[in-house]
Amino acid sequence: MAADLDLVYSSAAAQLRLFRERKLSPVEMLDAQIARANEVEPKVNAIAWQFFDEAREAAKRAEDRYMQREARPLEGIALAVKDDTDVEGKVTASGSVLFKDYVAPVSHPMVQRYVDAGAIVHMKTTVPEFCMAGVTKSALWGVTRNPWNLDYTPAGSSGGSGAALAAGMCTLATGSDSAGSIRLPASVNGVYGFKAPYGRFPTVVPWALAPQSVYGPMARSVGDLAMMYDLGNGPAPYDHTALAKRSLPTRLPDPAGMRIAYSPDLGYAQVDPEVRRNTEAALRHFEALGVAVEEVRIGWTADMVYDAFVGTALTSYWRNFIDNVVDLVTQSDDVSDHFRHMHAIATALPKGTVERAADLVAGMNREIDAIYSAGFDAIVCPTTAVPSVPAEHEAFVDELVINGVKVDGLTGWWLTHPFNLLYLHPIIVAQTGRASNNVPTSIQIIANRYDDVTAFALAAAYERVAPPLFSGNAFPDFRGRN
Repeated sequence: MAADLDLVYSSAAAQLRLFRERKLSPVEMLDAQIARANEVEPKVNAIAWQFFDEAREAAKRAEDRYMQREARPLEGIALAVKDDTDVEGKVTASGSVLFKDYVAPVSHPMVQRYVDAGAIVHMKTTVPEFCMAGVTKSALWGVTRNPWNLDYTPAGSSGGSGAALAAGMCTLATGSDSAGSIRLPASVNGVYGFKAPYGRFPTVVPWALAPQSVYGPMARSVGDLAMMYDLGNGPAPYDHTALAKRSLPTRLPDPAGMRIAYSPDLGYAQVDPEVRRNTEAALRHFEALGVAVEEVRIGWTADMVYDAFVGTALTSYWRNFIDNVVDLVTQSDDVSDHFRHMHAIATALPKGTVERAADLVAGMNREIDAIYSAGFDAIVCPTTAVPSVPAEHEAFVDELVINGVKVDGLTGWWLTHPFNLLYLHPIIVAQTGRASNNVPTSIQIIANRYDDVTAFALAAAYERVAPPLFSGNAFPDFRGRN
C-alpha cells in the first residue's frame, strides 16, 4: 500500500495541531513514516541506523501525554539525527569504519533539547566519511541518492538528513555545516536549512574551537525551521562559545521596503543557466513582496576563495581532526582515497598558509561588510552552481565542467563555503523550483551579522508566495536509472 503523501509530508506544526485535537495520534504518524521508509529506503539509502521499535514505544508515551494534557512543544514529532551527532546510547560512526562501534555516552546538546521537548529520534542519517565531501557515500553505508532523481547526490555532508526529509521519512532533521553541509543538502533536496552564526547553537569539543563549523536544523517549512531554532539555541555550561538564548518574534517583520543585494555568482563561480534562471525567478517573488532587489558585484576570485578556504579549514578544524584520524589507521581500507587526498593537501600546505588565508578572509569580509553598510538587509545568491552532481561523484577523480569551464571537483559546484569563513552571518536556504533533471535548486538568504530575524522574515515571506514543493504533483518520484 502506497504511503499517504499528504500525511508523511505534513509539517510539524500541522501534526502538533492534529495531535492536540485528537484527530491524529503520534503512533499513527510514526507508523506512516516508518511505512514510507520501508517503501523508499532501498532506493535512497539515507538511514544509517534505525530505532523503529524504540520509537514506537516513545510514540505511545507521547500519545499518553496528549491524553493527559502534558504534551511538550515537539511531543511525538519524528526527528532524524545526522550520524556525526551523538544520541545517547547509539552509535555515532560519522561514515567511518573506524568508528562503527563507537557508542555515544551522552546526546549532543541540540539533540537533547529536541528530545526534552518531546521529539522522537527514530533514525540516524548517512554522511560521507568524516563529513568531508559534498556527496554522501562511504565504505560503511554505500551511496545515498537524491529522491528527486536517484542518479544524483543528495549532497553532503548532511545528505542523509536532506534525503530523509525529501523522501517523507521524518518530519524534522538535524545537520551540521563546516563548508555547506546543511545548505547543500537543503538545496538539492528542496528543503529548508539554517546555517547559524557562530555561537547560536551550543556545540561540543573540539568544534567549539572551530567557528566555521556549526550545528543546526533542517525542515520542509520555514515555520518548522523556526520552531527548531527557538528550541535548539542557547547557552550550555560546557560550551564557552554558546550565546544567550534567543527567540524569534511571534510575528516576523514584513519585508516590504527591505533591500536585497543579488550576486549571481559571488564574483567567481561558474553557474549553470538553469540555476541562474530559477534564482532570478525567486528574486521576482521578492520584488512582488515589496523588496527592492539590486544586482551587486562582489570582487572575489576562484583562487582567492579556494586559498582562503583550504588555508583555513586544512590548517585548523579539519587539519586537527585529520591528524587524529591518521593516528588510528592500521590498514589500507580503514579510510577512503578521498580522505587520503584531503590529508595530502593538508600536509603539503606551505609555511605562511595560515597568515595568507587570514588576510584573504579579511579582504572577503570587507567586501561583504560594504554591501550591508550601503543599506542592504541581505545578500541573495544561488546555493549550488549546478542542480546537483552524480551520486557517485569522486571529487579528486571525476572532471567537473560548468559552462564549458573545468572547475575544482570538490568545491567548484558550491557557493556555500565562503560563508563558513565569514561565520557570523545567519543563512537560510530556500527552494527556487526544479531543474530539467527534476532536482530542486535554491537560494541562500544571507543576513547581516547575527541578524537572524531578517533571514527568517525574508524566508517566511518568500515561502508564502513561491510555488511549493511537496504538494500536488511536486513530490519526489525517484526517477533515474537506479
